Amino acid sequence: MISSPLQTEGLTAIEECENLERPGFLHLFCSRSLRSGIFSLSALLGAQSPSLHTWKLEQGRFILGPGASTAPLAVGSLQKPFVAKAWAAAHPTAPTPRFRCGPGSACWLPTGHGEVDLTRALAVSCNAYFRSLAKDTPLSVLENEFNAEGFSAMPLTPDLAIGLAGSEGALSIHPEDLLEAYQRLVREPWPVGEPVRIQVLAGLREAALKGTADALGQWGWWAKTGTVPSSDGDPTRTTGFLVAVDDGGWAILARLEPGTGRQAATALAPALAHLRPWQTIRGTAKQPNPLPRKPEAPRVTRTSTSAVRVRLLDLLGSKHLEVRNLGDTPVPAARTYLGPGAVRTLRNGDYIGPGLLEIHDPATGLSRRFEGSLACSRTPKGKLSLTALLTPREYVSGVLAAELPHASSERRIELGAAVLRFLAQGPRHVGADVCDSTHCAWFVGRGPRVAWVTPRQAVHQPANPADPHNGVPEANWNAIRDLSARPGPALWTAHCGGSPLSPHTVWGHGDSTIQPCPRHGPEQSRPWTRNWKASDLARIFGVPVRDLRVETESGTWILRIESDRDTWTLRYDDAHRRLAMVLGWDALPSPADAIESIPGGFRAHGVGWGHRVGLCLGD
Repeated sequence: MISSPLQTEGLTAIEECENLERPGFLHLFCSRSLRSGIFSLSALLGAQSPSLHTWKLEQGRFILGPGASTAPLAVGSLQKPFVAKAWAAAHPTAPTPRFRCGPGSACWLPTGHGEVDLTRALAVSCNAYFRSLAKDTPLSVLENEFNAEGFSAMPLTPDLAIGLAGSEGALSIHPEDLLEAYQRLVREPWPVGEPVRIQVLAGLREAALKGTADALGQWGWWAKTGTVPSSDGDPTRTTGFLVAVDDGGWAILARLEPGTGRQAATALAPALAHLRPWQTIRGTAKQPNPLPRKPEAPRVTRTSTSAVRVRLLDLLGSKHLEVRNLGDTPVPAARTYLGPGAVRTLRNGDYIGPGLLEIHDPATGLSRRFEGSLACSRTPKGKLSLTALLTPREYVSGVLAAELPHASSERRIELGAAVLRFLAQGPRHVGADVCDSTHCAWFVGRGPRVAWVTPRQAVHQPANPADPHNGVPEANWNAIRDLSARPGPALWTAHCGGSPLSPHTVWGHGDSTIQPCPRHGPEQSRPWTRNWKASDLARIFGVPVRDLRVETESGTWILRIESDRDTWTLRYDDAHRRLAMVLGWDALPSPADAIESIPGGFRAHGVGWGHRVGLCLGD
């Protein structure tokens, strides 16, 4: 953990929440890829009840906080997505049904939900719809599915399957098992019924925006609520649950005692808005129901209303970097100040700013300028790791300077809105929201603009004096924020090649829907061809390559590599990065359509540039 004032500015959500922890009523379970945690956000909610427990799941270890228990939980309607999965397994080719939920349908809403499909039924948690699905599914299939996800084993009925309690109690599941089940749900295709999973994910998105979890009031979440009888047996009270998952592999399970699932979402909303304020849909976030509370003691909070954490220059792997103060006033630095124009060699534990800063790599001559704060640490291999803390406007401006330096205002506004939606989907790195490479988004700050030749080699592109970097004008920034609050793309690509792809095709998770490009059709495909020498491929993969071809696996693009000893597959991002180590980033401009063997190597054919998903930036 970096020892600097940036600790209180939220370098990681886990660190900030642990620093602020105090007794409260909200039980929270959180998991994160690589660095995972189940932790308390009660300090952000101002709760006063003494029933706070915390859990952690870190590096594969489940860690209990004081007074916590590993006992399984009955989670009610949080089971409903798995009813849909079992139904899909039993009906592999059937379309999902529509259902009329009326006053006599025995739903939790006495008046009924009207006519609903799977997506809408999940968003409003319609008991009648999911009871119908469960009745239409063999009980053996339901039991196999729930057992596979980690739920307790007992003879199932349709009511037990949808989360209602029976004479022998209710199904239950350990918190960590439930979070892992939801992470698999949003990340991994189903062996049978993948189109049904896409509808389930759409329902979880709608639940977070217009359904039972709409109190979150934020883009980028899959969410589901559940309400069960109170664990203390009091028939007048209930316990509420909320699970929320984002695209970065971050998941939270909240338990509110007493309360309902909708109230659990309302209680959690301020914490999520505090951690990621740029996700909030302006004007839609709901305030929690007022709760009696004692006067709060002063506590440390973020110093800015919003911030984006950006990992800088990771691909260089530098062991020696310098920072310069480009402003005309001193800026704070570790234990001192950095005067105007002064240069400092960065060391482990350094922090600089906020201010107008320039990072310089003496070995390559590469520089990066931005306005914000900087924290520096050193990896076990001795390389420097930099994290910048920027305003969303500064970050968006740095992406526009990289991706569309000369485009019209309309195109830049479109891209700026997509960048904000991308940020709203959650962090893509441990301890940072994004990096500055094409793994997340091409970001050059305030310049100079560079081109990455390989993952570790960048070169300056010629400067354009007629186009200085002045940031995003106020009018454009207001237009970007307004547009970002509306539905639209959160991803973008250099050129769709007239043949856009879906997120599921490229990454193996996410939506399988292909969004057509309004600017380019097949006649504007921008075809490309690349020749790869056998000797270069042997360097890349460590063995002579006998065969190389493009295939699809569960609807996802893969590169299959065969040698005399082994066969393995790579998705586009991994294949792109591996080839770039030797052949440069342009070796695989987009997911190839075909690869053929030629004398001395292989030839790849494709169209467009980039991953071909989302907003097309091609001219």
